[in-house]
Amino acid sequence: MSITETRQSQRKAKSIQATPVGTNGSGAAKNDFEIFMGMDQIGQAHQIRDGMEAIIISRIASELLNIPLQSLLASLRLPSSTINRKISSGERLSASESDRAARTILIYEQARDVLEDGKLAAKWLQLASVELRGERPLDMLDTQTGFDRVRDVLVRLEHGVGV
Repeated sequence: MSITETRQSQRKAKSIQATPVGTNGSGAAKNDFEIFMGMDQIGQAHQIRDGMEAIIISRIASELLNIPLQSLLASLRLPSSTINRKISSGERLSASESDRAARTILIYEQARDVLEDGKLAAKWLQLASVELRGERPLDMLDTQTGFDRVRDVLVRLEHGVGV
């Protein structure tokens, strides 16, 4: 890679990191998932701490998982009335709420990469898993420990290792 290409790549990475998720004034931007996934982990952490716009939860439910919003809220153990109020009033999620949304995006993307299909990834997240003692992967994303276990299952699945 030439010096010019390296500098262009670095500029692009900085602009992606500097772009807040879901701050186009009227709700989450169409490419928010790609922006978030394009950030490094430090950028993602800053985005989570700053809070994503609440509409991102609705978009995760409809665009990524194809499930009702209330189902996603129940799985992530987020208070329905609070999140619905934040969505309707255009508020931002708290750091804790944003963290659960981010975990869902990250695991969905990892499952999509492993299964090579977005619809299969969404379905896999909603099916009970023996590796998770009968829990659905989506239901495990409300805690860091559950997120880590789901990620481990996906890594093992990707490499053909028994769980």
